Amino acid sequence: MSILDIAKLAGVSHMTVARVINNEDSVHPETAAKIKAIMKEVGYIPKPPDKRRGPKRLNNLGIKTGNVAFLAAYEEGFKVISSSPVINRVFHGVEECLSFHGMNLIQGVISSNRGLPPIVKEGLVDGVIVWPDMNGASSEVLESLRKINIVYLMSGNNYILPGDKVMPNNSQIGKLAAECLVKKGHKDITFITTTSQHKKRMTMGKRWESFSKTASRLGANPRLLAIEQNDELNLEGFDIDGPVQEKLSAAFGDCSTVPSGMFICFDSLTATLYPLFHKIGISPGRDIEILSCNNEKSFLAGLDPMPLSIDIQPELIGKRAVEQLLWRAGHPDDESEIVIEVSPKLLT
Repeated sequence: MSILDIAKLAGVSHMTVARVINNEDSVHPETAAKIKAIMKEVGYIPKPPDKRRGPKRLNNLGIKTGNVAFLAAYEEGFKVISSSPVINRVFHGVEECLSFHGMNLIQGVISSNRGLPPIVKEGLVDGVIVWPDMNGASSEVLESLRKINIVYLMSGNNYILPGDKVMPNNSQIGKLAAECLVKKGHKDITFITTTSQHKKRMTMGKRWESFSKTASRLGANPRLLAIEQNDELNLEGFDIDGPVQEKLSAAFGDCSTVPSGMFICFDSLTATLYPLFHKIGISPGRDIEILSCNNEKSFLAGLDPMPLSIDIQPELIGKRAVEQLLWRAGHPDDESEIVIEVSPKLLT
């Protein structure tokens, strides 16, 4: 048996099993107990610490330069990072983990009309973290990155070049949201996202699939509402007085169609929809109970009542991306592509 076998039996990532073996406290107690029980049942004995996968001091890894590049996929990518609290927290997790290991962070942009930072183009980095994908990259950029270890961060798109992935566990987010609303007594529940996000199979698509299956299994009636977004990069890019209000009116204009519980997939959309609900005669907290996602307090603090939110643990996502690059540096012959999904937390 290997750590990958244990992970498969437990239904978790190999990194989660590694954290349990290393006695880290970031794993939910029930998950840790389940993993330990499986290890005992199959007779799995962990390898000595110096032979285990996972983060170690740099002199035990294949680190050559001490440099890691963070590449945003759009010209305006770093503006989005600064304006989006949740993405900013992911980036902060990357920075903190690199700083802990004494490594340097190089920032760059992937686009059709912009070259890579020279240090990346020349291959003088131990890996690159790409947020969220390489769509729009020129052939020259792709050729430069082809021989560099890649970790995709928070991405729901297809991948042009192979690499590991680190993202929220979107299936768990959907399941957690449905369970929370049903537990609170709601039978008619709606999942609200944007059209652009819902098309992403590995993110909102997975959330909706899990939300729908869980709600149906628990005897509830799930419903999907996707709202058009003006600008995919601008998380506040909604036409408040136009199509969004019209779509809400069409969906909930008849009192008989108003669900008692709603899961809104990210907090900036929640903040946008609150006043619109009032405009069409629906009062959050009285007529509907809203569960939001991302735990972005700057969006939620002014809402009355402030909704519950699911924390996707963005700093931990950023940290895991760095740790996976470090693991890759020490295992250059491992050709498997690994997906690491970080578990969410429901904040009460």
